[in-house]
Amino acid sequence: MYPDLFKPIILRKSRYNQHLGKAATIIEVGATGNTLEQCLTSMKYLSKVMSEVIK
Repeated sequence: MYPDLFKPIILRKSRYNQHLGKAATIIEVGATGNTLEQCLTSMKYLSKVMSEVIK
């Protein structure tokens, strides 16, 4: 839907409670180089993608 919206995924062996539920995931939004406006805009697009996936 939105090519290049996300940066590559970094896989690690650490776990942050994902094992406590089915299909759990962590979504990190923004970094030190992002503004709040950029983060909020990203979430608008992410919510549209998630809505399509969940349907």
